[in-house]
Formats: sequence, structure tokens, C-alpha cells
Amino acid sequence: MKPQQTTLIHLSLLLAVLFSMMPFPETIRLFMPYWTGLVIIYWSLNRPDKNLILYAFAYGLLLDILNGSLLGKHGFSMVAITFLVSKFNTQLRMTSIWQLDLIVVVLLLNDLLIRSLIDWLAYQHTPEFNALLPLLSALILWPWLKYLLDRVIIGMRSN
Repeated sequence: MKPQQTTLIHLSLLLAVLFSMMPFPETIRLFMPYWTGLVIIYWSLNRPDKNLILYAFAYGLLLDILNGSLLGKHGFSMVAITFLVSKFNTQLRMTSIWQLDLIVVVLLLNDLLIRSLIDWLAYQHTPEFNALLPLLSALILWPWLKYLLDRVIIGMRSN
């Protein structure tokens, strides 16, 4: 992988972590998508690399540290997302944008279930129904995020 692509991966993941940590009103936070998961799915789909699992785990640990959550919770769930997308990369790239949108929501639901299970095992915390609301915003935002990152990559190629 080219150094420019690696820099772009790290920059987009840092931006996703920043978006997830920004203070928003509670009503907006209820619908806030899992930005880091969306970006990891994008890079796993478009630039499959063996280092991407390491990046996913590292940025997941960064999220754990910044959120004050159980160390490894986000890292483990993001490694699971990266593995699943990398495993079925060829099939996923041949789907339409709308099918891929639904698959992304299912992957994020899987991620949510993993994190909820870890919270339940560690703290006996039962998730609430409103924990599913970010999946709705991810459903709407995924095509736009994919379009934006595709345009950035095309712009880098032309320079």
C-alpha cells in the first residue's frame, strides 16, 4: 500500500474518532452513527490489507481510552467487522449500493451486539432499545460517506 493511502486511512480514522467524541446535544447523540465502524468498513472493503486489522484494533483501543470503557471492547468489535468484510470482500464489492447499505447496517448491528454482550458480561448492563437508533442514521449516511471517500481517492490518483 502506498504511503499516501496509509496516511489517508489514518487521517480518516482519526477524523471518525474525533466525530464520535464531539459533544452534541443528547437528542443528536441518540442518532449518532458509529463513525469509526463506518470508516473501518469502507477501508476493509476498498483497500484490503493485512495491517487493517491492526489499525482497527489500535483505533478501537483509542476509543476505549477516550470513552473510559472496558479496554478492548471497541477494539475487539472492530476487528470482527474488519475480519468479516475482508473475508467476503469480493462478494460485497459486487453488490449494489443499496444492498451494500443494508449489509453495512447488519455489520454495525453485529458490532453493537458484540459491544452489548461485553457490557452485559462485565457490568450486567442491559442495552436499551434506543441503542438501535444509530443504525438508522448509518443507513442514511453510508452512501454519502462512501461517495466522499471515493472522490478523495480519485482526487489523489489524478494528482
